[in-house]
Order: sequence, then structure tokens, then C-alpha cells
Amino acid sequence: DTLRPGQFSAGAFYWQDHSTVVAAVGLPVGMELSAAAPWHKGVSGNWTVNAKVGLAQEGLLLPAIAVGVEDFGEQTQRSYYAAVSKALPFGIRVHIGAGTGRFKGMFGALEKVLNPTSLRQKKHSGFPVTSLIVEMDGKKMNYGARLRLAHGLRLDTGWLGQEQRVYLGLTYTN
Repeated sequence: DTLRPGQFSAGAFYWQDHSTVVAAVGLPVGMELSAAAPWHKGVSGNWTVNAKVGLAQEGLLLPAIAVGVEDFGEQTQRSYYAAVSKALPFGIRVHIGAGTGRFKGMFGALEKVLNPTSLRQKKHSGFPVTSLIVEMDGKKMNYGARLRLAHGLRLDTGWLGQEQRVYLGLTYTN
């Protein structure tokens, strides 16, 4: 998925002694430009600049298609990727891709949106729309949950498998 033209997103993610601040903006022609600033034990790392282009929007039968480059300034490791995403019945969404560098080989994810009305008795009980996510990032399995707290505000939490770390993230998208 890419941000729409004029749309922006900003967030912060934390996992034990690491953290990252991210900002992204949607540009014309389906392009998204983002930057990430990492910290490790209180010391700032190299900023990365990333770009992604949505080549096709998801349709009834066809998946969304995107290509991108992470860290195109090559501060740490430039990585190219291509991915397809498709919503399936029963609130399931699948993402499959291949890439180089950090995404070397195949990667993918399954996402299941929980229907909040099935989890609560009252219409406005405050239980947020929640997605459960399982991903293989090319090297390791990760598990998470995404809670939509308010319009545009999202809380991510999960387990980074190989690193055996819990992570938290808070993101706002206009």
C-alpha cells in the first residue's frame, strides 16, 4: 500500500534498546517517499530514505502491486523489492514479495482483521478494530497486532521472532 498524494504519516517504534522514528508523504503518480531515523542505546544511527511506487491498485480480482527501494542513499544496506497484496474473504489479507538486501529472497505476511462487533456486546464499547499479523521478512518470522485507536491513529505491538524482542509502535496517518 502507498499513501495517497498529499497524505502523510509519522510514527515511532520501540523494541528494547532500539527505536526508530519514521515519516512518510504521498506524492503524485502513486509514489511514497519516507525517511527513518534509528536509535540504539541512545545513539542516533544513519537516516535512511526510502521510495515506493504503487504500480496497480487492488481490484476485485487483481492484487495491488508495488515496487520500492529502502535506503536508496545506501547509509546501511540498499534493498529493492516488489510486492503484491490482496484482500481475501473473511477479513484476510495476504502480501507476497521478493527483494534484495534486507528483503533477500521471498517475504510475505498474512493479516486477519477481527470484526469488533463480534467481540463486543454494545455497539460503542470502545474495542478498537484489530488486525492479527504473521510475517516472514525474508529471514525470520514475526507476529503482531495492529489496533486502530482512533481515526488515523494506530498502535502496533508484536514479537520479533529471531531477535526475541517485543516491539511497540504508534503511528498517525492523516
